[in-house]
Amino acid sequence: MTNTDYLNKRLALIFKPVYVRVALLLMVVSYFYNLPVLKYSVQGDNEFRLFDIAGLVILYIIYINKPIVLFFIRSKTYLNTMNNFVMWCAVTLIFTLLFSVFMGRPLWFIKSLLYYYHMLAFFYTGVLMAMYLRDKKRYKLVAHLVLIFTILESVLVFIQHYGYVPFLWNSVYEEAYGGFLSGTLGPNKICLGMTMFISLVYAIGLFMQSQIKVNKILIIVAMLMSLAIIGISGSRTTYLALLIFLCYLFIMKTRKFIALSILLSLAVIVAFFFNLELIDTIVTTIENRVINKVSNPEAFNPASANVDVEQLYQDLGAGRDRIVLMYLDYIARNPYVIPFGIGVNNRLLIGSSAHNIYLSLINEVGLVGLFLYLKWLTSFLYLKFGKMSSLKMVLNGLVFAMLVTLYFGEHLYLYRSVFTILGYFILITILLIVPRYYFNNAKRK
Repeated sequence: MTNTDYLNKRLALIFKPVYVRVALLLMVVSYFYNLPVLKYSVQGDNEFRLFDIAGLVILYIIYINKPIVLFFIRSKTYLNTMNNFVMWCAVTLIFTLLFSVFMGRPLWFIKSLLYYYHMLAFFYTGVLMAMYLRDKKRYKLVAHLVLIFTILESVLVFIQHYGYVPFLWNSVYEEAYGGFLSGTLGPNKICLGMTMFISLVYAIGLFMQSQIKVNKILIIVAMLMSLAIIGISGSRTTYLALLIFLCYLFIMKTRKFIALSILLSLAVIVAFFFNLELIDTIVTTIENRVINKVSNPEAFNPASANVDVEQLYQDLGAGRDRIVLMYLDYIARNPYVIPFGIGVNNRLLIGSSAHNIYLSLINEVGLVGLFLYLKWLTSFLYLKFGKMSSLKMVLNGLVFAMLVTLYFGEHLYLYRSVFTILGYFILITILLIVPRYYFNNAKRK
């Protein structure tokens, strides 16, 4: 028996119990269903979500299979680098505890533990999914589930905007986010926008990679719907991510980009022909969120050579430029935070996040943590895909989009306001990576 055969046999035993597969399914569902499933009271009204409950089962599965799981993680660079970052975050929780105690905010540490628990649940769900999908026959099922959930979430948002379904979150969220209609995803615009952007990237990957036999109708419908929802979302960070991804796609796969553009253009023409209210909603949203916010109309002129990037950032950044300057001043006055940080989720000294993952990580986990985070995120760029070149291309485009947009947010981190975006990103990267094992003999790394 070869090492690969032995590993596959051990992994098959992990997924033999029904509860393991159910836990994985519930975690996938939770990435699209962020609404609370249970309520409790520690500090005001608190809520348990589906990923809070299913995550406990995931961690139990990891614990009872620790040796083989650790072996598997170390054999995959994209998992091992993430694991290193997660472990470093665990170390810095000690700093968060000390600050919480000395500043008389013990509940802050409890909250930080909960956020860190979410990171663990998301990461180990990705690990288990990578192990589960070593069996090629399972891939189509998971891919279909993701596409179906994307479509269902899109339909829900559509009918919300047509007035058939109300805002689904409580009054606290309604006040905080202005009653933004986001279906069952978090009410922050970035939750709806980024979830649909990641879904769009995955659908495009499946559409371009012909070897993967997933229902083409599902792929096209998910692609069109997720693109429409991105327009509705009003998330400027997501708009930027989409622009970067499409530019990368055009440069790397021009012919396939043109074919994709023709398909999307036909869909838009049909929508205009039927005078769908959806088009008006998207146009109005983009006008209100982008065009009307820009003080210099020349910024939208491709021929203009005098675009003031700094002014554009001020116009569209919703005050992020001031927050960034505040953080830079804070770090300059407290240079001791730079090497190792002051602890995961520890914003007790400054009071808010930077809305910039790079500055937030320096404050919380230091340059060490920032290095480990970037090593994880860029590790995807070095993977070999062999014949799966389209999947490689969309994965790279997704990573580049994230590297840029994370300057304006923290959507791939553990803050409450971004809910499950990190978990969903990990899931989709796994789904983009594993087919390379099915169709070629690429070295597993």
